[in-house]
Amino acid sequence: PIAGKLVDAEQVQYISSEAFTNEVLFHELSHGLGPGKIKIDGRETEVRLELKDLYSAIEEAKADIMGVYNFQYMIDKGYFPKEMKKQIAVTYLAGLFRGIRFGVGEAHGKGNALQFNYMLEKGAIKYNETTGLFSVNFATFDNWVRELVQDICILQATGDYKGTKMLMDKYILLPEILINSLEKLNEIPVDI
Repeated sequence: PIAGKLVDAEQVQYISSEAFTNEVLFHELSHGLGPGKIKIDGRETEVRLELKDLYSAIEEAKADIMGVYNFQYMIDKGYFPKEMKKQIAVTYLAGLFRGIRFGVGEAHGKGNALQFNYMLEKGAIKYNETTGLFSVNFATFDNWVRELVQDICILQATGDYKGTKMLMDKYILLPEILINSLEKLNEIPVDI
């Protein structure tokens, strides 16, 4: 239902329950991937201890975007059909709106706002001012997925609190186009 109100009509056809289910699966698997225990200045520590109050939101963003990356990897390796690339991308886009509706005071909402604003700024997601709808830029989407995974994993691997805060301060916000878009969803219940 969210896609029907916010995703370009030409791309709504790519929304897939199979892609959504796999996206959730790969999200959960991605929590176990990437940096966990790290060493800073010779000191054994953990990412969660170094990133403190920022950890939950950046970890949710990492799991989301790394889940998309890993699903794309499995498609590229032939474990899923190639046509699922567009399905995962558009289903991911609709899922960002779903997660942001939890609110940017909550880790999932923050993580989704970060991804949405990053992808919009980079051009992986496009906004049509005439229609008020969003679409995936298939030509650049995979590249920006990889870049965001890399950026977040480096911040985690280095325990970079300041860098993580800068990334979050820049991208965890609700620009006017996002606020206006979310208002179109008022009739749709928010997930638990």
